Amino acid sequence: MNHSTLSLKGLALACTIFVAQAAQAGPQAQAVERVVMGHAIPAVTLFSEQTKALDIAAQNECTSTALIPAYNAAFDAWMGLQHLNIGPIEADARSLTIAFWPDKKGMIPKSLKAQIEAQDSAVFDAGEFAHVSIASRGLFALEFMLFDDEFTAYDQGDYSCHLVQAIAHDLSQTAAYIASEWTREDGYGTVLLNAGTADSARYQSEAEALQTLYTMLITGLENTAVQRIGRPLGSFEKPRPKRAEAYRSGRALRNIILSVQAARDLAVTMAPDTPTETLDILDDVLAKAHALDDPTLASVADPFGRLKVEIVAQRIEASLGAIANDIGAPLGVSAGFNASDGD
Repeated sequence: MNHSTLSLKGLALACTIFVAQAAQAGPQAQAVERVVMGHAIPAVTLFSEQTKALDIAAQNECTSTALIPAYNAAFDAWMGLQHLNIGPIEADARSLTIAFWPDKKGMIPKSLKAQIEAQDSAVFDAGEFAHVSIASRGLFALEFMLFDDEFTAYDQGDYSCHLVQAIAHDLSQTAAYIASEWTREDGYGTVLLNAGTADSARYQSEAEALQTLYTMLITGLENTAVQRIGRPLGSFEKPRPKRAEAYRSGRALRNIILSVQAARDLAVTMAPDTPTETLDILDDVLAKAHALDDPTLASVADPFGRLKVEIVAQRIEASLGAIANDIGAPLGVSAGFNASDGD
């Protein structure tokens, strides 16, 4: 039985009921429905599909060269979802389990080394592996195993091979659970759609549900400017290119671009009308980011290269005011507190 298909059918039923009431629904409820059905559900579904493909690929051939395409596809899908750090993604620290970054204390390589040296049998039991340190799980643990010279020298059948397979399977299971929790009949998608009704114990109004989604839009862009760009920028005297997200796999710039593209899609989906000013700025951000042609952000160590990267961050920050004008004001919402604020 395909649980994902059943879940989608359940959510479709809830959405049908919601749409039947659309004549009475206000612009805030309509915006929530657009985001749930047009942005969030496709994102969680794609991530589940791509991590399942990565899992299958890893079971067939665990070596780094063979897995890189499937790994990148799964990471791409995560970048379309990572800004929605609410509901089942936020619960039980699943977002950190998927993407343990920034790893300020270098816990990932330490945890992986300890696991390999101990030949930890958890890799042979999915239930047991789900309880190992989050530093040994998710996309960044896989990045070390597939791209870091200290970990890549393994063959099919080695313990490290089994570790890679365990990480990939665990990631797939986590993604499948998130997709199910978003799409089942009484899942998080339905909770958002039912905001302000007698059936909702979570959100007392459409405005509260929409504010939650709007906060994800703002926070996602802020995290890209402050974390994905700000961390490798460091200071003028001491740039920190090795602090860039996923630099080992050459994804630092790609992740910035994909995160902005995801925010752009969310903005367009949420907006009651075409968010012209927002699109002008975010499209400029994307053009400037593509022009960097610097996969690892190594150019932050060069004064001229640093300036170009700083401009991308500044333009992302500028988009926040445009979003408030194009989306927040017309819909009557502003960004609230998010658990990732201040990280």
